[in-house]
Amino acid sequence: MAKLTLKLGQVLQLESEINGFVNPQTGKEVLQGFRKHKLPLKTKYWLSELGDRLSAERKAVETLRDEIIQKHGEDDGKGGIQIGVFIEQKDESDKVISRELNPKYVEFQNEFNSLLGEEKEVEYTPLTMEDLDKVGETTDDYNLLFMLVQKPTE
Repeated sequence: MAKLTLKLGQVLQLESEINGFVNPQTGKEVLQGFRKHKLPLKTKYWLSELGDRLSAERKAVETLRDEIIQKHGEDDGKGGIQIGVFIEQKDESDKVISRELNPKYVEFQNEFNSLLGEEKEVEYTPLTMEDLDKVGETTDDYNLLFMLVQKPTE
């Protein structure tokens, strides 16, 4: 096993590169996920194992993000908590007459970005160029995943 130190934001990105990512608001697939490509069985196994561990990290970060939203957000009147990016002032006809950045949103962003900047050591089985031979073409970028590929020795 090899080790790589990543910031939590990078851990989330790597998890998306491996498992794929669907926009939770639109339901649209943003990133297919590398393990959905045609791969040798052992490569798929190691990526699945890593992807599962990274999914657990994503859940932990999302739980903490929700706690930060609870801390800085306000009741949306529908049983949820939200933090608007802007505070808007409206006139009597409900037309926006002024808009300013919500300081509570700034506090949320600062706290969440601080969390995403924390480092995490990730253990993985290095991939080889041969492991990637059968993938074929892809339109997605897998920048962090490619950091897991062993460089050929000369």
